[in-house]
Amino acid sequence: MKTKQLLSAIAFAVAATASTASMAQVKIGANPTAISTGAHLDVESSINTHTVVLQSGAVGINTALPQAWLDIRGTTKILSQPGEQTGTIWTGTSNIDGVEISAGAGDAWVGIQRRGGAPLHLSKPTGTIEESFIIFSVSGVPGGVGAITYNGAGGVIYGTTSDKRLKENIHATKFGLEALKAVKIYDYNYKADSKKKLATGVLAQELHQIYPQAVRVGGDDEKTKPWQVDYSKLVPMLVKSVQELNEKVESLESEKSQLSAELKRKEASYTELNNRVSQLERLFSGANNTKSVSR
Repeated sequence: MKTKQLLSAIAFAVAATASTASMAQVKIGANPTAISTGAHLDVESSINTHTVVLQSGAVGINTALPQAWLDIRGTTKILSQPGEQTGTIWTGTSNIDGVEISAGAGDAWVGIQRRGGAPLHLSKPTGTIEESFIIFSVSGVPGGVGAITYNGAGGVIYGTTSDKRLKENIHATKFGLEALKAVKIYDYNYKADSKKKLATGVLAQELHQIYPQAVRVGGDDEKTKPWQVDYSKLVPMLVKSVQELNEKVESLESEKSQLSAELKRKEASYTELNNRVSQLERLFSGANNTKSVSR
């Protein structure tokens, strides 16, 4: 059946369904007398596949028994314009079942796999160097928040935007060694973990009182809106703490050097004094010997 004929038949079926109070059923295909169970519309192909619209409103493509409002079985393509493929859903016999979303030639694509070692596969064309795979933005400003970028050397950079030109009210932080000393570290396991696997970390509510920048405040329900900690946010405080410790170490080393120099001076003075005492002892000893001989 040609496309125009099929569209005309579908339009007729819809009109017939809307114009009568009785339940209309339309079958299009090689065997128009047998319609799929519960279907308003059943289009059967020459290879006995079905596209159906059920009485419930569910639509099945390549299946007479849709399991969702829209159930598509087999390969599906979405084209942004004729000849330009921007997405596909595919099936296979090994590890390639999944969904692929792509743009024009040379751009990135995302593959979500059902099987295999990579449940989420993110790829860019061969040869691209130092380009972002994922960009986080607010109000549509590219890179305004951060990005996940290939560094061109086989590694990945998880970057947060930190451009000086985008910042204001810049001043030295108060969060350093004293704040770090107040952070308590615990061993624990999560209640939902049946294996009771040991974990080590902080408690979000406690950390929020000390360093709120690293905490995302949750809601009343800990299961749907738990308090969360971004451990990467602790890095600036750690750096500041190390700098303060380094200042203390340098101060102690300077004090040690001064004490060492003072000790050496005192040792030299003691040695000189000891030598003088020894000379005096020898002089007194010689004088005593002379008196003994004269007698």
